[in-house]
Amino acid sequence: MKLNRLLVAVLSVAWLFIPGMLTSQQQRLQSPEVLRSHTRLVVVDVVASDGKGQLISDLKEGDLTVVENGRTQNLSGFSFHPSSVSKIAVNSQLPPNVVTNTPAFQASSLNVMLLDTLNGDFAEHAYVKDQLLKYLARAQLTRPIALFAMEDHLVMLHDFTTDAASLRRVVEKFKPPARNNNAETVQSRASVFATHGDFHTNDRDIGNTLNQLNALSKTLAGYPGRKNLIWLSESFPVSLFPDSTARGSSGICNGDSCGGAATNIGRAALEGTGEGSYKDYALLIKKVSDALMSAQVAVYVVDAGAVGKDERIASHVTMNEMADRTGGKAFIGSNDLASSMAASLDDGSAYYTLEYYPDNKTWDGQFRTIQVKSSRPGLNLRYRQGYYAVDPEKLSKDEGDKVAEDFSRALLLDAPAATSVLFQVQVLPPERSKKVAVNFHINPRTMAFEHKADGTEYAKVSCTVWAYGKDKDKPTMSSETVNANLNRDDYQKMMRQQFFPCGRELELKPGTYTLRVGVLDRTANKMGTASAQVTVP
Repeated sequence: MKLNRLLVAVLSVAWLFIPGMLTSQQQRLQSPEVLRSHTRLVVVDVVASDGKGQLISDLKEGDLTVVENGRTQNLSGFSFHPSSVSKIAVNSQLPPNVVTNTPAFQASSLNVMLLDTLNGDFAEHAYVKDQLLKYLARAQLTRPIALFAMEDHLVMLHDFTTDAASLRRVVEKFKPPARNNNAETVQSRASVFATHGDFHTNDRDIGNTLNQLNALSKTLAGYPGRKNLIWLSESFPVSLFPDSTARGSSGICNGDSCGGAATNIGRAALEGTGEGSYKDYALLIKKVSDALMSAQVAVYVVDAGAVGKDERIASHVTMNEMADRTGGKAFIGSNDLASSMAASLDDGSAYYTLEYYPDNKTWDGQFRTIQVKSSRPGLNLRYRQGYYAVDPEKLSKDEGDKVAEDFSRALLLDAPAATSVLFQVQVLPPERSKKVAVNFHINPRTMAFEHKADGTEYAKVSCTVWAYGKDKDKPTMSSETVNANLNRDDYQKMMRQQFFPCGRELELKPGTYTLRVGVLDRTANKMGTASAQVTVP
């Protein structure tokens, strides 16, 4: 449908059923309007401390230098983020029939607990749950935590909160799923990708782990600043930075070693000369690594296997490498997981952010090393140690090819809220007819506009509603795509009003429904999702 002059005229009046439009606090969570670009900005978060581990907070721009592949880069941005948290009172300002996906917290850094029930065995999963309950029973949370579970798909157990009791209740109810490793065959157990002890790796779980990491990165990319991902796992079978190590390019470790025949076979598979799904991992690993960097995610690995009987040297190497190369830490070989969780939350709450556009514009997909140097002696610096030089245009095309699948996954009942595109939604239950009206109020500053040669600004978004009733597997769906070609005056008016309209109607049978509402920006392949409730009499 075309956004015609009649619809544009709506921009001249306030959207009366949502008071106050966006508050000034909410606006601080937004970036300026997004414009498409075929270059890339590299963001490096740096945690600086002295020899005693005390935070250094008085560094100036000239005190830190970024070197990429041996070449000094010109910084385009330098900032310090002290530890701070503020709760944004967005939901309390909205009427009962209006919801928003605007984040509820503004913090220098956010923390995500990831319960990995995909890798490892049931005993470790239960142990992690007990240790997490132990930590939450004594924690005085001052920084927001979100709780996710890695199962057959990514599940959000609790959104960001500082309420330890609320998190504890969710964990108490959580039951790690019993998993039948049907994908493990005689051939896979004999494979170089198999591991020692009770931990087994197969192609399904490796691919699933990477895809869920990618999905989590996209979710977290909608929140500004650094995100500390506290990964509670017995093991992680894939190196996200294989090109940067001496172990070869496979990125997959077995229980014996990460070199030798295993490396050679892994390299052949990942480069597409082997058989099976392993040949696809090289591209996926690069995509996940790039997504983690773009979302400013530092990985803190808490070893759920603790001090056990099984040899897991290779997985420990991978854990340490992942933490080191993303600017986080690894906590391995301790049975006190609760203390490791606490230490992970304390670390990275204050940091420096350095930004630059690489002077090397050859996007060849190769790994580029990053070094941060200081003119001040005696400093310990932790930061992301590199990234893959993925072509922004190719990455955009690849994401576009999968955007429908990703959007559908984001609209599942237990999927986390996506916040790359922000909006408010009014849900109006039926009065005379049985149609439920869903009116979207999209913040255009989180949309991507393309500037056309004729001076107009072009955008294309899809507004979608999935209504889940008694049958959770068969939602009622409704979607509409809006194309906008706005002249300069209408575009500027829309930006001032911060209002891009879209709406859907659904005819539903009597009952209570959970609505998953979403906006997909088809220009930039960004999305936003939220949940609402409606009762049809």
